[in-house]
Formats: sequence, C-alpha cells, structure tokens
Amino acid sequence: MTTRRGAILGLLAMSICGVGCMGMGRFDLDVTLDHQAFQAELSTIPSVEINFIAVNRNEYAVWYNYSVNKYWMPDDPQRVTSVRQGETAVMTFGESPPFNQVLSRTNQIWNRWRKKKAIYLIALCNYPRTAEDRPGEADVRRVVLPLDKQRWSGYFWGRRRIRFHCSPRGMACLTPPLPPPQPKASR
Repeated sequence: MTTRRGAILGLLAMSICGVGCMGMGRFDLDVTLDHQAFQAELSTIPSVEINFIAVNRNEYAVWYNYSVNKYWMPDDPQRVTSVRQGETAVMTFGESPPFNQVLSRTNQIWNRWRKKKAIYLIALCNYPRTAEDRPGEADVRRVVLPLDKQRWSGYFWGRRRIRFHCSPRGMACLTPPLPPPQPKASR
C-alpha cells in the first residue's frame, strides 16, 4: 500500500509540474541605455523609445517580419493600435537619467499577454533611426525572445530577469534563452 501511495503521489507531482512548468513565464525586463556610447558617438543622448509586445502564434509572423522603419513612423497603425489597446509596454529614455529601467514581472501587462496566450516577446527600439529594414533579429532594432519558462536557465529557481542593452548600434539581449528542445529520436 505504501509503494502504491508513493507512486500515486509521484504521478500527481509530475502532473502538477507538467502543468505549472510549461507555458509563458513572467520576467523583469531590465533595459540599460548605454549613455556613454551615445555621448561618445553622437555627442548627445537622443530620445530613445523601446516597445515590448508579446505575441501569440497567430501574430508572430506579422511582428517578426514587420518593417521597423514603418513601425516607428508617427501614425503607423500597427504601433498605434497595439499601444492604444494596452498590448505594448513602452520605455522612453532621454538625455538625463535614469539610464536603466525595468518592466516588472508583476506589471499588469503580463496578465494581458498571458490572456492572449503569448509565446514570444518582441522588443523594438527606435535607434538607430536609419537602420536597414530586415526581418526578425537581422534588424538591429528588434529582439525576439521565447516566453516559454523552460527556455530560461534558472527560471524555476527565481532567476527571472532578462537584460537588454541599447546603444547607437541597436539593441541586444544580454541574457539569451536556452536553445529549443530537440525532438527525441525514434527507435
């Protein structure tokens, strides 16, 4: 009876972990503007805006391929609609501090993103202003990251911070995700 009870408890624990361990994670999005690089390269620190949009499977291709130059046009419908509907988290940096901002994992926007079953985070930066439009991360102003908890080392041990660095050359993620799991070979 004890062995059977242990097996049942083990199966119950695995099923709970299977439900709780998969899916969208919540992260502190920590962005640092390299104000010294801007000062050295441009002799000034321009207004820099970063937008975070979490997308689901249906939206992914649109956002992955969307023109970043078009996105930052003043009346771009994709950006305006996303911001107006509360789907976008906006960070703005200027000439004076702070040069570091964090979108907390407790921010209400994460609830909105979870509700729409988001699986990727798209970060778009409006600098450099004259960069060549390219799809996905080939554009230095766009970072695309998975939101699946299992893709982030240490997520289950409380490491839930994704660090970004923004410079005159574009934006980069300093805490890259783990590679996607490989399918198991069949025998």
